[in-house]
Amino acid sequence: MPLFEMKEPSVQAVAAPRRVSRFVRERVWWLALLVVWGAVVGFSLEVQVARIREQSIQVGIEGARNMFRMVMLTRNWNASHGGIYVPVTPETPPNPYLEHPRRDVTTTDGQQLTMVNPAYMTRLIASMAASDGGVEFRLTSLRPIRPENIADPWERQALERFERGEVETTGVEHGPKGEMLRYMAPLKVQESCLACHARQGYKLGDVRGGISVTQRFAPIEATTRAGIRQTSLAHAAAFAVVFLGGWALLEALRRRWLELDGKIAELEAAHSQLLQSEKMASIGVLAAGVAHEINNPVGFVSSNLSTLKGYNASMIALLERCRTGEATEADFAAAEFDYLKDDIPALLGESRDGLDRVRKIVADLKDFSRVDQAEWQEADLNAGIECTLNVVWNELKYKAEVVREYDPALPRVPCLAAQINQVVMNLLINAAQAITERGTITVRTGHDDALVWIEVADTGVGMPPEVQRRIFDPFYTTKPVGKGTGLGLSISYDIVARHGGRIEVTSVPGAGTTFRVSLPLAGRPAESA
Repeated sequence: MPLFEMKEPSVQAVAAPRRVSRFVRERVWWLALLVVWGAVVGFSLEVQVARIREQSIQVGIEGARNMFRMVMLTRNWNASHGGIYVPVTPETPPNPYLEHPRRDVTTTDGQQLTMVNPAYMTRLIASMAASDGGVEFRLTSLRPIRPENIADPWERQALERFERGEVETTGVEHGPKGEMLRYMAPLKVQESCLACHARQGYKLGDVRGGISVTQRFAPIEATTRAGIRQTSLAHAAAFAVVFLGGWALLEALRRRWLELDGKIAELEAAHSQLLQSEKMASIGVLAAGVAHEINNPVGFVSSNLSTLKGYNASMIALLERCRTGEATEADFAAAEFDYLKDDIPALLGESRDGLDRVRKIVADLKDFSRVDQAEWQEADLNAGIECTLNVVWNELKYKAEVVREYDPALPRVPCLAAQINQVVMNLLINAAQAITERGTITVRTGHDDALVWIEVADTGVGMPPEVQRRIFDPFYTTKPVGKGTGLGLSISYDIVARHGGRIEVTSVPGAGTTFRVSLPLAGRPAESA
C-alpha cells in the first residue's frame, strides 16, 4: 500500500441530494399529509354532524317539554278552581269516570252543564291537538281509571323509571306514521287529586301517571339534514382550500429545497477541493521533512557500502593472487588486516543503525496515518504524539527544543487515532511557525475521571484577542498570501468536535500560545463520528 494515498472526491457522492428527504423529493409521500388532513376533516365533520343531530333532537325535546309545561299549567288552573263547567255537547259529554255529586248541573234558564276536571280537560285538549295534525300528547298511567289511558310499552317503561326517581324520559320510536320523537314526564299526586284518586290507594307525592308527548321526527330530520348538508359543504371547502394551498406551498418549498441542496452540493464540492488542497499541502510539508530525515541515514549507508565495496575488491584481488601463487609476503604486509578488523564492523554497525533509523521513520509514518484502522479503537495518545513528533521532526528541530511532559498513567482513549494524530501535527507545525527565533515547544498530557487532554504550548509571538476569536474559522489565516489556506485549525476543530471533545486556546501577545485538546474517556459511537 502506498505510504501516502490521496483519492479524488467522489463526484457522485457530492451530487447526491443527501439533505433532501424522500418526503420532499417524492410527491407521493405528500399523500400521507392528505390522508392525515382528510382524517382531521372527517373527524371534525363527524363531530359536527353528531352535534347537529343532538341539537335538533334537543330542540324537539325542548318543544315537547314546553308542551308538557303548558298542559300542567292548564291542569293546575283547572284544579285551583275545583274544575270548570262547560255546556254538554256531543264533543263534551259528561265524564262517565268522574264521580262527583255536582258533576252535572242545570242553569236557571235550563242550560245543561257538566264538570270538566283536569284529566278530562287534558283529554279534550289532546283530541284537539291530534285533529290539528300537530304534536300529540295524552294522559297515561299504570293504573288508569279510564281504560283508554293504559300505558303502551314505551310509556310503561317510562312510568317504571319515574317510580325509580327519574324526572323525564325521551326517545325516538318507530310507529305507524314513521319515526316519532317521544317525551314523557311524571304526574305526581297533589292535594286536589286525592278527591278522585285516594280510593286507588295513592298518597300525596306518589307518581300516579304521566303525560306523554309525541311528535313526528321527520321535520326534525329534515332540519338536521339541512344543517348536515351545510356543514359538509363547509368542511369540503376547508379541505379543498387547505389541500390546494398546502400542496402549492409544499411544491414551492420543494423547489427551494432542491435548489438549496444543489447550492450546498456545489459548496461541498468546492470545500472538498479546498480540503484536498490542504491535505496535499500538509503532505508536501510532511514528505519534505520525511525525505530529509530518511536521506541522512541513507546517505551514510550508501557511503559505507562504497567503502565496503572497495575493501571487498582489495580482499578478492589478494585472494586471487594467493590462489595463483603470485602473492608475496609484501602483499600480506601491505594488507591492513588489523585496520579492516576494526573498520568493517564499525561500517556495518553504522549502516545497520541508519537502516534502523529509516525503518523507525517508516513505522512512525504508519502509526501516524493508521491506515489499518477504519473503526474506532482505544488508542495510546502518548505513543501517537511521539510518532507524530518523529514524523514532523524536520519542521521542529531547527526552530525549537521539544519538552515532553507525558502523563505516565494516561488511559487509552476510544478514538480514530489517525485523526487525532493529524490534530497534533497541525498544532505542532503551527507552534513551530509561531516561533521567530529558537524557542521551546512543550507537549503535555493529563487526565481526570471524565477527560484526557493534550496541550501544545510554544514560546512564540502569541496572538491578540481578535485573532484568537477567529482562528478556528475556515479560511482565516494570518500568514502571508500563498503560505496557508486557513483550514488547518478549522479541520482540527471539526475532528475534535466529532470525537465529542473541545479544543481551547490561550495566548498572550509576545509570550506564546497554548492549545488544549480535551477528549471524553467514554468516547463516541462510530456512527455519530
